[in-house]
Amino acid sequence: MVCLSEYNYEILLKNTTLKECEKFIMEISENVYLVPGGYKVKELMLMGTASPVGFLGSDIIFQFTKPCFGLFVIKLKNETEETKRLSNQYKKDKNVKKIK
Repeated sequence: MVCLSEYNYEILLKNTTLKECEKFIMEISENVYLVPGGYKVKELMLMGTASPVGFLGSDIIFQFTKPCFGLFVIKLKNETEETKRLSNQYKKDKNVKKIK
């Protein structure tokens, strides 16, 4: 299992709700996709029925559920290759919806 601490990340919002996460991600991201639960950002699996994943330059912004701690909005910094990979994957997948 992959641990968040293996990445260059920043916590942008913590102990929040699903609605607050989505609103925050929409406000600060250039592009946002709504992806089904089970998708992975790097090797981090996204939980829930749907999760917003935003892109801001080479950064990836998403909600992350940490068991026993709740919901967070995380920014993975300087992930140029992963940003390109995810953007291309999301554009091709009919289960992914661009929301911004």
